[in-house]
Amino acid sequence: MTTRRDPAQSLSALFQRINALKRLPRTGWLLAGVPRAESLADHTAAVALFTLFLAEAINQDWQGQGLESPLDVHRAVALALLHDLAESVLTDLPRQAAQALGPQTKQDAESRTIAELLGEVPGGPELARLWHEYQRAASPEARLVKDVDRLEMVHQALCYTEAGHRNLQEFLDGHHWHYPLCAHLYGEMHRHFSHWSTRP
Repeated sequence: MTTRRDPAQSLSALFQRINALKRLPRTGWLLAGVPRAESLADHTAAVALFTLFLAEAINQDWQGQGLESPLDVHRAVALALLHDLAESVLTDLPRQAAQALGPQTKQDAESRTIAELLGEVPGGPELARLWHEYQRAASPEARLVKDVDRLEMVHQALCYTEAGHRNLQEFLDGHHWHYPLCAHLYGEMHRHFSHWSTRP
């Protein structure tokens, strides 16, 4: 007979890792010269909130946004909260490091980390499936969070630019969007970014 671990122990260990998200910076901003960069927790919270409001907005005209049925808002928010959980262990790898490792190596490391983090947590297997759903962009909700992850970064670049930081154009380039609403918001942010980035 196997002895099940006290859920409080596995949850406490997970909470310790989650707390690390508050202390770990988003390294892309540091490398771009932003001295007090947002933390991973800052980013996760913003992505979750953006997802909540965007999912509700998309559901007002879900057919016009290319969907066959409305989004599951709660599922989308859960995906947003989980999307960077592996970085509580692996940290936010700079783009150059991720490119040097290669996408498969990075993905394998993240998958192992998620399995370890959630393996003994109540509901862990389902939460791990949600994380993989996000990674594969395997559902309309996951594709929304993929959009929001990029959109929040663009918005943060705009905020830093308004605060006087420059040379953040790289964070606005190379994006594609699953949802017309997200593409429209990106266009608005890009217009404001162009205005602020040319100011002395």
